[in-house]
Formats: sequence, structure tokens, C-alpha cells
Amino acid sequence: MTDNNIIELTPFRADLTRTLTRRGERLLASADLAAAVAALEPLEAYYIVREIGLDQALPILIELSPEQLEACVDLDCWSRSDFAVDSLDEWLTAFALADPETLARAFFSLDYVVQLLFLAQTVTVYDPDTDQVPPEDEGNETPRATTPDGFYLLDLKTDLALKTHPFNLLDALYQYDPLAAHRLLSDVRVDLPTQIEEEALRFRNGRMQDIGFVPPEEAAVLFSRPAVRQPLPRPQRPIDSALTRLPSVYAGPLRETTLLQQALSLITDQERLSSLEQEIVWAINSAIIAYGEKTQDIKQITDIAERVRDTVSLGLESLLAKQEEGGPPDSAAAAARAADLLEVWCITDLFRHGFAATLGLQQEARQALSEPRFRAWYDLTEANQSDESGDRLERAFVTALLGRHPLRSGFDPVKAEDVKAFACLADIDAAQVRLKRLVAHICR
Repeated sequence: MTDNNIIELTPFRADLTRTLTRRGERLLASADLAAAVAALEPLEAYYIVREIGLDQALPILIELSPEQLEACVDLDCWSRSDFAVDSLDEWLTAFALADPETLARAFFSLDYVVQLLFLAQTVTVYDPDTDQVPPEDEGNETPRATTPDGFYLLDLKTDLALKTHPFNLLDALYQYDPLAAHRLLSDVRVDLPTQIEEEALRFRNGRMQDIGFVPPEEAAVLFSRPAVRQPLPRPQRPIDSALTRLPSVYAGPLRETTLLQQALSLITDQERLSSLEQEIVWAINSAIIAYGEKTQDIKQITDIAERVRDTVSLGLESLLAKQEEGGPPDSAAAAARAADLLEVWCITDLFRHGFAATLGLQQEARQALSEPRFRAWYDLTEANQSDESGDRLERAFVTALLGRHPLRSGFDPVKAEDVKAFACLADIDAAQVRLKRLVAHICR
């Protein structure tokens, strides 16, 4: 995109600027950190903490609301349907750096069923008056403990090397609120761990869907062909403003000049713009699920945000190419027409149109593999492959085309396997030429 007719100080640019001022380092330097953290949406708060690191984020962690901390745990402490005790331990350890009261307050602010789940997976609770207590294992390096109120005996259950020992956590809980701590252990003692985990997962999945992380089967819709018929213009309706702000890790890639960015910069109605930004957040969240990625890796999440940006831009351009009006895709007229498309198509459907635009190229790559010589070249074991850097680039190029979402690769001699999404029709045209040239070279 080379057209500079769109001025910088558009509502969209202003939104990006405000978002990017809320990065971690600037937040830590805030004159009123409590107010600044309180203004963050849960997803924003999570990515800010992850971006600067748990070991540096204690001042922010202390100010997190229960809702914000709950979102952090939901995003960080589950591996698909399995609860990750060691991941929650990392968060608890960060709070423990302050003092036992801060640790206890943070733990008690979690969803009650998550509190139960962590303790159920780390300690066994016995009532010595009614339970049959097994003999203590003399070879156990961690001796059995008695709760401060003398009611329960505790055995360490997990083999994980936790940084915050569960017994130390329970000591902090009893110091902070003895009655609440006693109730927790009472429930842990009688509830089945599997039932606790199932209930915790059900609540967690509901909260995740509330912020746009849909189940994998729903996220997979991104990689399906879109409807051919253009939908009716979308009705203007109020939106929940608490769900519209772009996290900085999502906003950064949107600074790049693409057809999507140009179109968004022409939206002047703030409510409409907020609605589109919410759709972008949800599309990126869905893409994270669809690609099977985890939210802990900020670099990978940034890459996913870039793929969504580029694929949506490609979807806009492919729809414009079907219209009668001509003109280059980097013109002001194209940006204006793309802005009109944003009034009709939702961001997810535009992604699907971009995805559909790559399927012809993918089919060409699959057909190339039907050529015996090309298949033999592609199937060579690593030991028999050429040492030339160009050969490695071409293999990465073909492999990326054959994936679930055809992507662009083999463009960086240093990092041959790096992938990016196709961002425009010119990218696809160039890839088609490259593929034909490669097939002709291998099969000559």
C-alpha cells in the first residue's frame, strides 16, 4: 500500500495509539498504577503481564481485580482440557514474592472451584478422627503436616517441583482467613478430584467463550469456504464496550499499512469502529484456537495477529476484484470500497474469503506432487536432501502451501521455515509463478 491520502489522526489511529500506550513498561511508570490497571480489560491485562514477564510484573499483579486474575489463570493454566498445576504455581510464586498476605489474597480471589482444583491435585487431606490415615512413608522427603487449627493432616500429592510449596500456601491461607482455609480443605477432602476438574473446566470454557475463545470445532470455521451470497448490511446496534479494546499485542500489527488498515482508517463512527475492533479481537482469538497455539508465547501470538490481518486484507481485495470497478488495490478508491465492505461482511467472513483465495494455489501444489519426479524430490529424507540453501527454501515454500491454511514461506535464507499469510493477490500470483518454475526445474 503506497497511497498517503488517509490522514494519520483518524479514530482508528487514535485507538491504536491509546492501546499501545498501555504496554507494560509504560504502565509500570504510571503515576496512578492502581487506576491504570483497573482500566484494563482482562485480556489486555493478561498480555501485558506476559509481555513483561511474571518476574517483573508484581506491581501490576498486586493491582489486578479478581476478574482480571481469573482471566489470566483461564488463559495460562490449562492445556486443552487438562489443568496445569505448575502453571498456576508460577503465578502464585509471583505473588509470594510480596508477602504471605498478598499470596493468600490472590489465591482466595480465584474462582472457588479453581482453588479446590489446585489443592485437590497437590495435597491429600485427612481427618484423623474419622479417616483411615495410612502410615507415613519414612522415605518421603516431605513430612506430613498438620493444619494450624489442628483439624487435618496433609500429605503432598504431586511429584512436580513446585516453587511455592502447597503447605506454605496453606499456612498463608490460614493466616489470612482461617475459616475460609478450613472450608477449602473440608471440601477438598470430600469432593472427587475428577468432579472438581470437570466443573472447573466447564466454568472456564464458559468464561473463555465470553472473551472470544470459542471451542476448536467453532474456531475451525475460519478454515472453511465463505458464503457466496453477500449478506445484507449489518444493523447498527449497541455493543458491550467492555469487550471492544484491542490488546497491545493485537494492535501492534495493525499499524502496518494494509488494505484492512486503510479501510479501518476511513471509519469515522466510533461505535461502528469499536464493533469492528471487537470482531478483530474475536477473530484473532478464534485463530489462536484454530491454529492450536497457546497464549503464553507473545511472539507466536503476534504472528497469529499478523496472519489474521493479512488474510482479512486478502479477503477484502479478493471481494473487490470481483466487483466491476477497477483500480489498483493500494489506491484511495480501493480503500473506500473496502471500507464499504466492512459495513456488510463481518471480520470472520472476510478471513474466510482470504482463506478461500489461497485454495487454488494449494490445489496447484497438490497437483505438482502427482508428478513422480516432484514427489520424489519432496519426499527425500533429510540426509539425502541438497545442502544448498535454495533447496531448503523451496521445500519450506511447498510445505507451507500444503498446510491446513496455505501460507507463504521460504523467503528468508536465515529462517527458511518462517511463515506469513498471503496478504494480497499479488503475493498469490508471485507464488504461482514460483511454483510453476520450481516444478519445471525439478521435472525437466
